[in-house]
Amino acid sequence: MPIPKYKCASCGKEFAKIVMRLQDIPRNCPVCGAEDPVEIGPAFRYDKSSADRLNCVACDTCGDASCATSSASS
Repeated sequence: MPIPKYKCASCGKEFAKIVMRLQDIPRNCPVCGAEDPVEIGPAFRYDKSSADRLNCVACDTCGDASCATSSASS
């Protein structure tokens, strides 16, 4: 199920909307009501796992000094 991100040309607000059918494509900005927001790409990508993005080589509960979890909880 695609979740594209849109941007309003009038107010600059960025927003995402689940699009399952053509009728779901937003026709107006949810903030200012301006017509025809522009699709600017996916709302998020999941081409890598969380561990890959954080460069972690261990599990997130190991407590190793290089672990993102231990540094985030410090």
